This record gives sequence, structure tokens and C-alpha cells, in this order.
Amino acid sequence: MIKFFRRIRQNLLSEGKTGKYFKYAIGEIVLVVIGILIALQVNDLNEQRKENNFEVDILKEIRSNLQTDLVEIREDLELMDFINKACLDVKDHLLNLEQPTDSLSISAAILRVTPHFSPITSGYNLLQNRSVGIIKNDSLRDAILYQYDMLYPYYKTYEDERGRFHALHSEPQLLEYFSMNYDSDQPLSFEGLFFEISKEDYQRLRNDSKFLKLLKAIAFENSATQSRGQRVEKSTIELIDKIDLELNSK
Repeated sequence: MIKFFRRIRQNLLSEGKTGKYFKYAIGEIVLVVIGILIALQVNDLNEQRKENNFEVDILKEIRSNLQTDLVEIREDLELMDFINKACLDVKDHLLNLEQPTDSLSISAAILRVTPHFSPITSGYNLLQNRSVGIIKNDSLRDAILYQYDMLYPYYKTYEDERGRFHALHSEPQLLEYFSMNYDSDQPLSFEGLFFEISKEDYQRLRNDSKFLKLLKAIAFENSATQSRGQRVEKSTIELIDKIDLELNSK
């Protein structure tokens, strides 16, 4: 093609058609510029397509992570329901029953449980490594940042506070009166965990007014964490819905 254009220019010069030569040369330059602009536009379109595909892939990964998180947070919230009920059951035992029962062993074991939420962040990490600006929808981008930079870390502070309370207060009191056991085949257990208490220790426990206060404090710490966990659940559901809407618009 280049040789073809060069031959035309040479013929025009040899024929003395200087004016036509310059017109042709200018036209050739224009064609080259147009070709470059078209090539740049095609390249931009290709880059935009790649960026859009990458955005979709990231949103799908984040959505998958959030679905896993939702399952885990709901399991934790269910465990916290068990803990609240166990506080009431143990209190009822101590106030109304003269002897320990299997139900007390299970309820006391549940007080040992401290649910821990560990979100999956592979999609969000991928987004941070590339650029949060890859998410074109401003509202959706802000919602994702809030979920991972604000909501999840704040919920963890509640879990950490509950964990410290358990280590400093609940665990020592439970160990003072109960013997901890684990047997996955034990039918009278909470997921294999069950506590045993002698009749003598049970009578001491019934006379320990501080333990009733401890039960109230455990319920308080648990309920505070559960309330925050419910906010995480709600936000996770809403964010999944927002991502679905964005993906359906692509």
C-alpha cells in the first residue's frame, strides 16, 4: 500500500503536476491521521470493554463473598439466640431446681460459645488492588466501601469486646463450678460440648449471687453484639441486591 501511494506521487511529480501532488500529499496525510484516530478509538473501545468485563468479574466475586458472609452471620445470630436462651435456662435452674440436670449441663456449655464472624474479602481485595474507581456506579461503590471499611470493622469491635469479657469474667466463673467436656458422640450436648457439675458445686453455685449478675452481663454483651450483627445481616442483603441490579444492567 505504501509503495502504491509512493508510485502515484512519483508519477505526479514526473508529469509536472505539482499542484495535484501537494493536494494528494495533503489528502494522504489526512487519511493517515484518520486512520490513527480510528485505531486509537478502537483501542479505547477495547480497553473500555476490558475494564467493563473486569468490573463485572469483581462485582460477581464480591457478591459471592457476601453470600458466604450472609450464611455465616445468620449462623452466628442463631447461636446468639441460643446463648440468650441459655442465660434464662441457667437462671431458672438455679432459682427453682434443687439438683442439677442434663439440661443445665447443655445450657451452661452454650454459655462457653462465642460466635466469631470472619468475612470473605477476596473480591474487595481485588478491587483495592486494581482501583475502586473501576466501579462506575457511585452509590454502589460507596455501599461497598461502607460495608468493608466501616461496617465489618465496627462489628469486629463488638466481637472483640465480648471476647475480652468472656475471657476475664465468664470463663473463670464457669471453670470454678463446671467441668468442661467435649464428645461429638454425646447426645446430651451442644454440638459435642457439655458441662458437668457436682451436687456440691451446684449448691455452692445456687448460693453465689454474683453468678446471677454474670448471667445478666453475658446476656447483655451477647444482645449488644447480636444487635450489631443484625445490622450487618441487613446491610449485606441490601448490598447483594444492589450488586444484582448493577449486574442486570450490564
